[in-house]
Amino acid sequence: MENKYFGTDGVRGIAGDKLTSTMAYRIGRYIGQYPHGKKNRILIASDTRVSGDMLKTALASGIMASGSDVYLMGVSTTPSISYLVREKSFDYGIMISASHNPYYDNGIKIFNARGEKLDGEIEHLIEGYMDSIPDYLPYKINESVGRMVLSHDLVDDYVDFLAKKAHNLDGLHVIVDGANGSASVVAPKLFQKLGLTVKYINVTPNGVNINDRCGSTHLKQLQTETRKNGFHIGLAFDGDADRLMVVRPDGQVVDGDAIIYLNALDMKKRGLLKDNKVVITVMSNIGLKIALKAADIAVEEVQVGDKYVQACLKEHHLSLGGEQSGHIIFLDDLNTGDGLLTAIKVMNVMKESGQTLTELLSGLKIYPQILKNVSVVNKDAVMAHKGLKELIDELSKTLNGNGRILVRASGTEPLVRVMAEAPTLEECERVVSSLVNYIGEISY
Repeated sequence: MENKYFGTDGVRGIAGDKLTSTMAYRIGRYIGQYPHGKKNRILIASDTRVSGDMLKTALASGIMASGSDVYLMGVSTTPSISYLVREKSFDYGIMISASHNPYYDNGIKIFNARGEKLDGEIEHLIEGYMDSIPDYLPYKINESVGRMVLSHDLVDDYVDFLAKKAHNLDGLHVIVDGANGSASVVAPKLFQKLGLTVKYINVTPNGVNINDRCGSTHLKQLQTETRKNGFHIGLAFDGDADRLMVVRPDGQVVDGDAIIYLNALDMKKRGLLKDNKVVITVMSNIGLKIALKAADIAVEEVQVGDKYVQACLKEHHLSLGGEQSGHIIFLDDLNTGDGLLTAIKVMNVMKESGQTLTELLSGLKIYPQILKNVSVVNKDAVMAHKGLKELIDELSKTLNGNGRILVRASGTEPLVRVMAEAPTLEECERVVSSLVNYIGEISY
């Protein structure tokens, strides 16, 4: 059964429209009493969006009305919730963020006591309550009403955890793009503790500039600054800092595929890559598969979404996986993708190997790739269209096995994503343009 509100990354939408304070209150009410009227301890953090306070207040009200206690962490990162829920024995953790989306979007991500995304079964139960006209859950009264605890100091515990993962990083010249989001607050705390000298850009959030032409999805400024000023590495985070994109000294982008590659080789060399296998998604470049195979490293491939990567890692007892977009999971360290942890891992490899990013990635040849998003009304109807399937098959044959095509519906937005990889950009453009034009003509 498909969820109505919960997508691959929680509930997400335009704050005040698709994601209202009433919805947040209902979510809080249900989580505040689940399971079976239990009094829970629930941790809440948010990124820097202007709507964060509205949603946080509504969530907290619902939770306390159901008799559970709320611990407000303030601005922090999504992975900090995953870590602290497990480390501090909370029953749930909630992050208010829409990740890399514009400021007017927001989202509610819920983690269970293990620091993992909420089970689909519980999401269904919450959605049933959200759609119920009568509020059938009992309200707590008198001393049973929940309490609110300000817990901003928990960020320091998370920073301490990350700092212990870093080796000697002396001598690295680093530039950080905080996306005017969570990393704007947390990254300076971490890198100051590590003694790194860092230049920061886009670390002045005002509620509406999060991800605005900055961060992991808008790299031009970071590329220019890194190249012009001779930094060893540029680090770009998204709004909630669960993903990372890296920039080399020459301004070239090191994406999630490349980050997986250099860490896989390093972990294999040190005997830390379980079963000599990594988890990637269907979006990973064909060049990554070829390079990993040459290094005698196998892959498990899953659909797009870090929750699927995490589930596969857990099922097969593996240690490394991730997405091209920069969600990288080091499961032996943390249950979810963490941009700051990934940054530390990459810098550790650079320092211990004595090699530059260019040298570390010399064995990886990335095929040209073009990805375009097409806005649609009904993404499921488009994906089921017979003519579209036939066109994909026809175009795939023209690549003669030397490339690939991937067309998929977005898990969080009304978009169909069209991607092609081929030996040349011209071939990619030909394939993608044909598909985009066709989808545009479908009246769904």
